[in-house]
This record gives sequence, structure tokens and C-alpha cells, in this order.
Amino acid sequence: MRRRGRLLFVLALALGPPAALALGAAFPATLRIPRREPASALAVPAAWFSHRAHGALGCYSCHPSVFPQAPLAFTHEDMRAGRYCGSCHDGARAFAITAVACGGCHGTLH
Repeated sequence: MRRRGRLLFVLALALGPPAALALGAAFPATLRIPRREPASALAVPAAWFSHRAHGALGCYSCHPSVFPQAPLAFTHEDMRAGRYCGSCHDGARAFAITAVACGGCHGTLH
């Protein structure tokens, strides 16, 4: 699946924004964010990301500058330092990661 995703991403870059929109349908609407938290956090459900909720931004707003086109694990500390989700969810550009209930990201989206 990773190879297919990379191929589609390269095709979208080569063919421009209209192709990116068409190829975007090949990616899941929501995906699970891999864990990189300490073992004590394993009781917390995995975090989920919704492409639909962020769809108005467009793929190039985040890929590949903020998020590479590959599974990536990160922590709350990373986000508080302004990396990954925290690059936008800083309280100024978008609501801060600390301003949303845990279930907002660690809910049961599928």
C-alpha cells in the first residue's frame, strides 16, 4: 500500500492540482495515526485523522512539508513544539490541541 500511495502522490505532483483532486479519492477519508507515546499511554485509544475535515486545505497544505506521504508516529510533545498537527493547531491559526477534548482525536472514527 505504501508503494501505491507514493506512486499516486508522484503522479499527482507531475500532473498538477486537477489530477491531485482525482487521485485524492484513492486515499482513505480517515486514518489511524501510529503510536509513539510511552507505554503508560497505551490505555488511550489511537488517534485518528480525518482527511474530510481538513479537505478545504488541499493536499499540498500538509504534504509533503508537514507530513511525509508515509505512516508517521509522533507525540503530544512534538505537537506542543509546533510540529505535525501542532504546526497549525497552535491556538492562532487553528484551535490549539489542548483546546479539544481527548475524544476529538482519540475517538472511534473509522
